[in-house]
Amino acid sequence: MRPMSGNPHTSIRSRQVAAELRSLREQAGLSGAEAAKLLGMSPSKISRLETGITGLQIEDVAALLGLYQVPAATRDELLDLVRRSEERGWWTRQPGLPKLWRSLIDFEAKATRVHNYEAMFVPGLVQTAEYARAVIQGIVPAITPSELNNLVAARMARQTVLTRSDAPQFCAVLDEGALRRPIGGPGVMHRQLQHLLVVAEQPHVMLRVVPLAAGAQAGLRGSFVILEFAEEPALVAVENQSIGMFLEEEVDLASYRLALENILHAALAPAATMELITQIAADLG
Repeated sequence: MRPMSGNPHTSIRSRQVAAELRSLREQAGLSGAEAAKLLGMSPSKISRLETGITGLQIEDVAALLGLYQVPAATRDELLDLVRRSEERGWWTRQPGLPKLWRSLIDFEAKATRVHNYEAMFVPGLVQTAEYARAVIQGIVPAITPSELNNLVAARMARQTVLTRSDAPQFCAVLDEGALRRPIGGPGVMHRQLQHLLVVAEQPHVMLRVVPLAAGAQAGLRGSFVILEFAEEPALVAVENQSIGMFLEEEVDLASYRLALENILHAALAPAATMELITQIAADLG
């Protein structure tokens, strides 16, 4: 069987399976060396499989999943990803997109640079918990309290990537309308805007706002995230009402990079952005 290509041309499916293998081993309470010994593999092979820098073969993955006693449904899903590992591009369709969230968190943890444009609300990496709760509840009115708590907790955990010593460079670009949309009420919005001002003081974070006065601009086509890595191809993450996608083809990357360039051309400079956020927060306070 032909293995899937390794770094730096590893597909999204490959990277997702690699991350899942590491997570499942840890859940099983095994070290890499222990798993290797039980299966007659070398510890270095386990490491390569879990970091996506080697080709995955169906036999190796099946053996690991059996060792970790992975449920049949999860095992079948992961093995299917391996079988289709050389297909470029990956999308999921399900309410709430929890798989997209998990993948995005994993990719953000590995990224060296993240560019996020949001047209409708404050980017997730810089949301307050109460603002995130209001956003999620507004988008999914039928969500249960436990589901809501889990999603808010996941979003807050996602933000730890910005507090690491090796945090990625983060450029958040948002439409002025997102700052003025009263999500959660005036108090929630005031605290959210104050939080943005604090976050923007970090040297690896840059905030830019596209003013309403800019009129028609490239950001009107929707929100997106561009993730760049040190040794792997860049990705674009896009989601809407019911579909989440990771795009990796060069033509898609070029298109979104051009869109970002055009959006930044219409955006206020960082200093002017801070002044606008301060003004809007003052009006709410």
